[in-house]
Amino acid sequence: MNIFLFGFKKCGKTYFGLKVAQKLHRDFIESDHLIEQLYTAEYHQTLSYRDIAKKHGFPFFRELEKNAVSLMVQKKECVFSLGGGVVLDPENIVRLQQAGTLIYLKAPKALLKTKILTGEIPHYLDPQHPAESFEKLYQERTPLYEKVPAHIIDTENKSEEAILKEVLELAEQKRRHHP
Repeated sequence: MNIFLFGFKKCGKTYFGLKVAQKLHRDFIESDHLIEQLYTAEYHQTLSYRDIAKKHGFPFFRELEKNAVSLMVQKKECVFSLGGGVVLDPENIVRLQQAGTLIYLKAPKALLKTKILTGEIPHYLDPQHPAESFEKLYQERTPLYEKVPAHIIDTENKSEEAILKEVLELAEQKRRHHP
């Protein structure tokens, strides 16, 4: 049974995904890195996932993302960090559910905003108005994330240990019910 962590950029998907994978002795895979590998294999050019989206646009990127999901669902006993857009496609959700457990890491809006706007502004935010662009994206995506049939782990006011424990407990529950 795979574990799929999703949520906003900077919510802790990679951080907790790596920790969970280490604890469970599983491989850790980021969907964005799979997209980069698919792009390199197909186009014989190495680009970051950000540059792929910038160069080719989001429809092209979403198609590569679907192909990455096809690879992910073939794997067994892995921990995945999903790019923020993967679960916006209902078809992806169905396929991921069949291959494992979806866990939404729900981080506080203020924390996400600070983390996202402090570093390099993501390609999907308006560089002229990043704060407003973040607010708009947050308002659009939050209800969609919350509709995904997934376990929600609200990370607000929780220690790293508590969050990690919750993810591991969910993984153990699923393992017992779906050996």
